[in-house]
Amino acid sequence: MKRAGKGFLLILGLVLLNIAAAPTDEFDQIAAAMRIGDAKSIAIHFDHNVDIKTDDKSITYSKNQAELVLREFFQHNTPRNFIIIHRGSSAKGAKYIIGTLETAQGIYRSFVRVKELDGKQLIEEMSFEKQ
Repeated sequence: MKRAGKGFLLILGLVLLNIAAAPTDEFDQIAAAMRIGDAKSIAIHFDHNVDIKTDDKSITYSKNQAELVLREFFQHNTPRNFIIIHRGSSAKGAKYIIGTLETAQGIYRSFVRVKELDGKQLIEEMSFEKQ
């Protein structure tokens, strides 16, 4: 009986740890996906059109095109880590994060801006500047 109780406590502890570690908002989910280069999980949060800036060029893409561009970016810049260094919002209500994307090919200062539409936060802009 004591063994069953210890097993239950171990399982309960693991479940609580997973709940505590789970991403809590869109930015946490985006950051978790950026850490592993998961373009598909990030694209879930894309607006219909997304501005993506890489290598000093900024282009507006459709949601599907933006996912492909992001996937290609991650293929050429294999992510190792992503850290959110600042969260903010504008006077007009747009929310954003600034972070550091560490890749095998270098460090990128990253910016993600979202807007609220029908109660959801949707990415409308992403940028990656090599440091």
